[in-house]
Amino acid sequence: MIRLLGELWLVGGQLLTHPWDASSYLIKGDEPTFIDFGSTEGYPAIKRSLGAFGYQPSDIKRVLATHGHWDHLSGVASLRAESDTELWIHEADRAQVECGDFDMTSAFLYDRPFPPLRVDGTLQHGQIIEVGDVQLHVIHTPGHTAGSVCFWTEMHGMRLLIAGDTISGGYHPRIGSDLAAWTRSLDRLLELEFDVMTIGHYPPRLIFDARHRVAQLRERFAAYFDPWFVLADAG
Repeated sequence: MIRLLGELWLVGGQLLTHPWDASSYLIKGDEPTFIDFGSTEGYPAIKRSLGAFGYQPSDIKRVLATHGHWDHLSGVASLRAESDTELWIHEADRAQVECGDFDMTSAFLYDRPFPPLRVDGTLQHGQIIEVGDVQLHVIHTPGHTAGSVCFWTEMHGMRLLIAGDTISGGYHPRIGSDLAAWTRSLDRLLELEFDVMTIGHYPPRLIFDARHRVAQLRERFAAYFDPWFVLADAG
C-alpha cells in the first residue's frame, strides 16, 4: 500500500497484488471507494490490504471504473461475493462488462474469462462524484476504449488527474480502440490544469510536471507504429 495524497492510496497493481493487475486506488473515509479494482487473480492480496486498513470487503461502497477491462475490473466479481459494492462505469463500456465479452474486456490477453458484472451507475462527462470531502470530476476520454474516463480532483492544494489507460494504454482493434477519438481525448485533457497524475499501470507513484508530460505525449501520439512487432534483424 502506498499513500499518494491525503486519503488516496494505491492499494493494487503489478508490484502490489498480481503482475497482471492494473493500479487500483482507494479513497478512505466513511464511504470507502475504489477507482478501478484489479483482477480476480489479485483479489486475495487486495483483501489483505483492506484488512490492514481495518476494512472488510462489505465496507466498500462502490468501485468507479476508468474503463471495462479484465485487469482493471474483473476482481469486482470476487468483491461482490462478499459485499453489496456498487459498480459505476461509462455507458459505452457497460454492455461488455455486463455480458463478459471476451474481446472487448481484453480478457483474451490474459486467457481468463471476464465474469459478467452488474452495473449500478453510469459515469457521464462533466459529472461530479462526491466521496467524503473529495469531488471527482468525470472526464470522458474515449480512445483506448469507447467508455474510457479520467477523474480530475483537488486534494491538499494539488490538482490531480487519475488517467487510467488514457495515458500509455494499449491499442487493439479487438477492444474497440480508436486513434482519432484518442487524439481528441488527449486534447480534452490539455484543456485542464493539473499538477500531478496517476496512470493505469506502473509506476506506483504520483507523476509530477504532469500536464507538460501529457503535452509531450500528445505531440508523439500515433505518429508512427510498426504493426509487425519484430526486431529488424529477426528476418
